[in-house]
Amino acid sequence: MRNGSTWRSRFGTAAVAGAAAVAVLAPGASAAAFAPSVRQPLHAADSAQLPTQLTVASYQAWLKNAHAPEAAKTLKAFTALPNLKKYLFVQHLQKRSVYQALQTQLKGGPRGLHTVVPYNKFVSFAHDVKVVKTGGRKPTTNVTFTVTERIFNIPVTAETVWVTYQATKGKRLSVAGGDARTVNTNAAITVKARNISKGQTGATAHTVAQWHATPRVASFGKAVDQQQSIDASASGYWNARLDSSS
Repeated sequence: MRNGSTWRSRFGTAAVAGAAAVAVLAPGASAAAFAPSVRQPLHAADSAQLPTQLTVASYQAWLKNAHAPEAAKTLKAFTALPNLKKYLFVQHLQKRSVYQALQTQLKGGPRGLHTVVPYNKFVSFAHDVKVVKTGGRKPTTNVTFTVTERIFNIPVTAETVWVTYQATKGKRLSVAGGDARTVNTNAAITVKARNISKGQTGATAHTVAQWHATPRVASFGKAVDQQQSIDASASGYWNARLDSSS
């Protein structure tokens, strides 16, 4: 375990590097390069022009320029952290191994599920499956599956898939809808869906999303691909899964 003086020494070095705000950006780049829409991120910059790393100052600039409610919420929570935690927060944002660990496999029903799994003492992953039923002449069931990465309990990346179906007597089923979305306030990566599909196999409805995380800083390393799926049966049971590439 590193002692306190070692942490302070490393943090002090990083603080000096971040004092010039976005000084780590490549020549010609600016804070605006870190300011895409949170829900629909811009394409990442060319790999030859990527900033070396994310700093506390450049992350705060990115959040301020994102102009989205999620970014504003993250900025407020991040600003309230002590300086050492801000440094650790930003270091974990750009660790490929952390985002890559955002995977799970769950099953249950007919109710939903909420679990929080610690990755280390700074990072945790929240897994949520929600089941909502509607009444009326054509009742429907909506099953939503979300996995969220949190750093110091602040959400930074959430990936969601859902499927809606109608069932008759727990046997016959028809798919009424399905889609996927991501909310990302991690300035080290751009996350978008390459493909989203929905359908059914027998009495089971499903939605599958292919996620692609593109680095926005060189320190993150290579891109990560993920597949997230939700399967829901007419009997009310479901299977949820998120897998990451190596």
